[in-house]
Amino acid sequence: MLEIDGSAGEGGGQVLRTALSVACVRKEKVRIYNIRAGRESGGLKAQHLGVCQLLANITDAKMQGAALGSKEIIFEPGEISGGEYNFDIGTAGSCTLFLQAALPVLLAAKKQSVLKVKGGTHVRAAPTYEYFAEVFLPAIKLFGAKCKAEMLRPGFFPKGGGEAELVVQPSKLTGVLFTHEEHKTAHYSIISSMLPEHVAEREEEKIAEALKGMKLSGRKKSLQAPCPGNAVSIWAGCFGASSLGEQGKKAEDVALEAAGNFLSEIKSGASVDFHLADQLLLYAALSEGRTSFSTSQFSEHLKTNAEVLRRMTGRNIILAEESRVEVF
Repeated sequence: MLEIDGSAGEGGGQVLRTALSVACVRKEKVRIYNIRAGRESGGLKAQHLGVCQLLANITDAKMQGAALGSKEIIFEPGEISGGEYNFDIGTAGSCTLFLQAALPVLLAAKKQSVLKVKGGTHVRAAPTYEYFAEVFLPAIKLFGAKCKAEMLRPGFFPKGGGEAELVVQPSKLTGVLFTHEEHKTAHYSIISSMLPEHVAEREEEKIAEALKGMKLSGRKKSLQAPCPGNAVSIWAGCFGASSLGEQGKKAEDVALEAAGNFLSEIKSGASVDFHLADQLLLYAALSEGRTSFSTSQFSEHLKTNAEVLRRMTGRNIILAEESRVEVF
């Protein structure tokens, strides 16, 4: 049985999600202890317990210690059959984090899988649905992953109530050599619910002002969600940034935050943005062959993922100078 220290790196929920996903793909029994030791209130919270339950359902796993507040679990995955799965997070927990945890597992299934997750599609500390669908998934498809996603309805904090669907075909993954690309066109999405039309209009104006010199292709949608909400996402190739509206935050500031973060990434000279870098690492470690990419900075998430993946897969994961990553 493989043992993973949950206090590794930043000691957050990323260790748990990465370790469980890899254990499922490799069909290895794993013990994870000191879960979320780097957080004020350690142990499993509802969203982390939910990931355990989802992956246990997909792999018919046996679990010990899977309870709220638990700081240790033993997870023994079974076969990944594939099929249809529905999961309700029950809160505004992030749909995209659940989809990201399940995707590598479903790619290793014996047949097509359809996963529907209910929760938050645009919430803090997680990829927005647009980042997931327009930046993350296209990058993963370069490894050979066959998958597609659809947002069935949006969900914002605090009520959630959104739903996203992921359709996955069994796929063999091979390494990718990412290179820097210049982008002359930026894509954007403005999603809002229960807000005046002028909010999205002001955000669109600020995006055009901040990204002058680039060709813009975008859309703004007013959609029905269980509670008010607003999200701006901007992307081009392997670069993306998002910002969420909240009470007291001006629409202009939401747009400028997303635009500013996007510009800093595409001007970095890297091949992928720093959020995507840590999300790619798992697929690089599970793929055959070599993967390399550069990023604007090594996030704590990336360093943590590298530490866990080295231990679980035995792959060489080199965090080199100039924020370059090599996996072989």
